[in-house]
Amino acid sequence: MARDSEQPSLFGFEAAPRDKHLILMIYPDRQARTAAQACARRYQADNGLGGAVFNPDLMHVTLGHFDYWDDVPESLVERISRAASKLAMAPFQVAFDQIGGFPRNVVLRGGEGLKALEAFQAALRQALAWEKLDGSHMNFTPHLTVVYGQPGAVITAIEPVTWTVSEFVLAVSHHGKARHEVLARYRLVD
Repeated sequence: MARDSEQPSLFGFEAAPRDKHLILMIYPDRQARTAAQACARRYQADNGLGGAVFNPDLMHVTLGHFDYWDDVPESLVERISRAASKLAMAPFQVAFDQIGGFPRNVVLRGGEGLKALEAFQAALRQALAWEKLDGSHMNFTPHLTVVYGQPGAVITAIEPVTWTVSEFVLAVSHHGKARHEVLARYRLVD
């Protein structure tokens, strides 16, 4: 029987303590991280908000996640990597042109400038399904978190924060430790 602190089992693996969160993600380039951080600070000042501006070195767009683990199963990493290697997509542009709230955070959001990102995530979800990895945990609302611990109710247009996505990664986010451990990188090619 699962303890209250455990997540239910996914993909036939046993439930695990909440320590390492396995995530597929995209990191913005340095220029985009700098622009996102500046937007966050302006938004805080303009709206009189607190919260913590997210460490720019950890800013990312989550494509999907795979539970919390004490020790990440190598067989799961291999299955995810097989699925990722089946994607044949060229690098693409993203443009976040709004800043505003999620229930507990301030995020960059967008519209038309995120269509290629949405298509990429849908293709990734399909590739994972070919490996019999359930995609129900991959509901997707494209965003880039810039302030934690403070809801940002006002949605405001911003100068677009843009970059070219040329790779995505599989990483472990160490719960509560503000640290990512990249397990694999997957390049997008023309």
